Amino acid sequence: MKAIPDISVVISMVDLAAFMLASGLLVLGFKSKKSNLLGTRVGYALFAIGTLCATVHALLLGNSAVLLAAALAWGTVISWFVWQVELVGAFTAPVIAVILVSGIFFSAGGHGAAFTESQPAIKLHVATAILGQSFAILACGLSLLFLWLDRKLKTRQLGALPEKFPAISTLSRALAGTLWIGFIFITLSLLSGSLFALLGLIPAGTNMAPKVSWAILVWVWYLAILVLRGVLGYRPHKVARMSLVGFFLMAFSWFGLIFWAPWGSA
Repeated sequence: MKAIPDISVVISMVDLAAFMLASGLLVLGFKSKKSNLLGTRVGYALFAIGTLCATVHALLLGNSAVLLAAALAWGTVISWFVWQVELVGAFTAPVIAVILVSGIFFSAGGHGAAFTESQPAIKLHVATAILGQSFAILACGLSLLFLWLDRKLKTRQLGALPEKFPAISTLSRALAGTLWIGFIFITLSLLSGSLFALLGLIPAGTNMAPKVSWAILVWVWYLAILVLRGVLGYRPHKVARMSLVGFFLMAFSWFGLIFWAPWGSA
């Protein structure tokens, strides 16, 4: 008699397949032909299915990789409804797929780094860190769209733009919004982590240096961009370029979340 697959395995395969298929279909959104409309609509539907499955999976297991994937997916959905920037899904869908695949293959037992502490405060601390990182990745996707549109405008290649492509002012507002939201979450994460350290809630012998270093780098990166934009008046295309640099910081931070369970020892 064949064994029945665990429900978490089924959900994991569904959300991974949904995001992998959406990655290809949403690329069609960059073409202006009406024949691609059905493909992109299916891509959006698959993205929505993947988002729901990743959310359920994260709630069931408390898996760091899936939590990051779900947070990034919801950030993308927010950008669709708040700023009407639908094409950012073409960037975030493959990133989410890579996060999920890596979480399966490069973690013990294929379950990724799960929360080892049951205290709600510690889970909330880790959740704020993941949300801060997910919005930074989303900011990188918006930056790519902004720089691509900026180049098209400068070279007067407006005919090559996809249908319903957002205005450059819309992309600029969306980028600023994601940067501020990410900065707030990372700040909350550092504050709560500092409080736990002062109260002696971190187990003795725990090596927090990698996580703390990554978190500080991400926080400084956020702050630097916001200062350059708001105080020194940096133009949006310079802010967008700096956001791309942040993507590499997010990659390192993400590997830290995958391979080190919260408060786990080195």
